[in-house]
Amino acid sequence: MPKIELSRRNVIILLSIGLYLLLLVGLTAAERGANGSKIDSLSDALWYSIVTLTTVGYGDVYPVTSVGRAIGYTFVMGSLGVLGLLISRITEAFVNMREMRKMGLLGTNFTDHIVIIGWDQFAQSVVDELIGADKKVAIVTDNKEHIDPINERYGNTDVFVLVTDYSNYKVLDKANIAKASTVFLNLEDDTQKLVFSLNLKKQYGETEHVVILNNRDLEDTFHTAGVTFTLSKDGIASKIVASYIFEPDVARYSVELLGSAVSADDYDIQQFLVTENNPYLGQDYAEVFRTLKKEHNIILIGISKKELDGSRQLLKNPREEIPVKIGDYLIMIMSGDKEAPITDLFGVAEGFIPDS
Repeated sequence: MPKIELSRRNVIILLSIGLYLLLLVGLTAAERGANGSKIDSLSDALWYSIVTLTTVGYGDVYPVTSVGRAIGYTFVMGSLGVLGLLISRITEAFVNMREMRKMGLLGTNFTDHIVIIGWDQFAQSVVDELIGADKKVAIVTDNKEHIDPINERYGNTDVFVLVTDYSNYKVLDKANIAKASTVFLNLEDDTQKLVFSLNLKKQYGETEHVVILNNRDLEDTFHTAGVTFTLSKDGIASKIVASYIFEPDVARYSVELLGSAVSADDYDIQQFLVTENNPYLGQDYAEVFRTLKKEHNIILIGISKKELDGSRQLLKNPREEIPVKIGDYLIMIMSGDKEAPITDLFGVAEGFIPDS
């Protein structure tokens, strides 16, 4: 027969239940048949103990004998402990709930959002741009101290924060990664990024992954591991600096195009999915180019087409006749005031949409 081991807490609970039952039996025995007593059965004693321990105190049932009153005093004193226990448990539950919500452990219902794993100044700059482009972002960090600064900067309408160990993939579900459009790995070490990316692919399938590398020589390795897009911080910076040295105006323009456009004086590059509602569906690329420039002052600079293997081919300002088809992306330079009209015209929001 297996040995049953009881913890100290369980022993105390069992002893308390035993003492409670013993008091009920003693109260019933002392009061039954006494002159003026209304406690004639175990159910009467149970009722008296409940209204006493919960501090309700209806006064409809009460002990009249000396022994019964002594037991009643025990219930009265016990009610203080029960009330204190209830209040402490309720308070603890509310505190735990608030803490879980603050740490993101209750999860988010964001969909088609961006998940950023790893928080630092660079990630903050990325989120600034994403918020400017009206994207929802889930930030995963392993540092609880990041919560308040992030919430103060962005609020909780468009940004969700999850605090967890990066290796706890079960908790990562709280960021709703399975329904995210893109996951950006912003961890410190390239090896850690590679291992994390492989595990994410195993856990969440074909989710788009973006990685910023410290060592640009590892790009092929990450692409082989299934990472969708890789960049090198040094590579980006060096290209901008080199461009500024001999073409300063081009460099300024390039930096502006990398940001999010808001006003009519701001420009950036945007991509829009072609759906069955697109007015340019079936037209030639060159014809669409002329129409967008003439009617909207928007410059079409490329088209992205989905290949049979699921990959995408980017055609930069193609010369040949290219028909616009469902599932293509039109890539355009436009000012900030053009996004809303084009969104209405195309019937779809700007940006990449998974499985398109």
